[in-house]
Amino acid sequence: MQIESIAYAIVYVLFGLVIGSFLNVCIYRIPLGKSVVSPGSSCPHCGTPIRFYDNVPVLSFLLLGAKCRSCRNPISLQYPFVELLTGAAFYFCWRVWQFTPPTFVNSLFLSIIIVLVFTDYHHQVLPNKLTLPGAVAGILLSPFQTPNVYGGLSPWIGSILGVAIGGGFLFVVAFGYEKLRKRQGLGMGDVKMMAMVGAFLGWHLSLLTIFAGCLLGTFVGIFLMLFRHGNLQTKLAFGVYLGIGSTFCLFYGFEFLRWYWSIPR
Repeated sequence: MQIESIAYAIVYVLFGLVIGSFLNVCIYRIPLGKSVVSPGSSCPHCGTPIRFYDNVPVLSFLLLGAKCRSCRNPISLQYPFVELLTGAAFYFCWRVWQFTPPTFVNSLFLSIIIVLVFTDYHHQVLPNKLTLPGAVAGILLSPFQTPNVYGGLSPWIGSILGVAIGGGFLFVVAFGYEKLRKRQGLGMGDVKMMAMVGAFLGWHLSLLTIFAGCLLGTFVGIFLMLFRHGNLQTKLAFGVYLGIGSTFCLFYGFEFLRWYWSIPR
């Protein structure tokens, strides 16, 4: 039985690698306003269509020596990295929830997060095509999410409250910053992303995600100022840090909160 379970896990991870290949398409095409369905994959340098046997996740990258078969231009390391990252995300979802509904809900959630992180990193944009449908999906799938993320509330109410508090809190911060500093500090893409995170993770973990994202962004900002000639005006892709924070909160958020509230005061 254990061997059978491991075999299913391997199949699920391989499925994650395939999904990761599709996420690479989304990362490249969505910010450019292109369809993720057609045409098929092609080399970004020479435009040659990629044959199916050259499009096997990770393996093709290695067999081709990280170069296009046609033009021999290098293939970005991001492609196998995203595939492996997605496979790892699927593995950890399986490890925590086995083959129960939360595994599939959170695999979808992390897939969206991966695309958002990389599009924000490269283009400083969090596409509405991902955040808004993602928020709706989070609400619709809330009955299949692990119940504890909604803090004892019914899934529908907990998810909608997560949207309101996750997105609403960041909206108030962004609005207040703009009024005080007379310039935009946070984009509405970050607000919509947090609405999506709240839909999947509820209000407790969405607030913790914002805290974790701010903390991580602060450390990175300090590093840039000390070692990369950055300053207080240096722009950071906040969605990257929110994405990392939401992933941490998905797997360890409630453990962290229990530890925090257990500290004697």
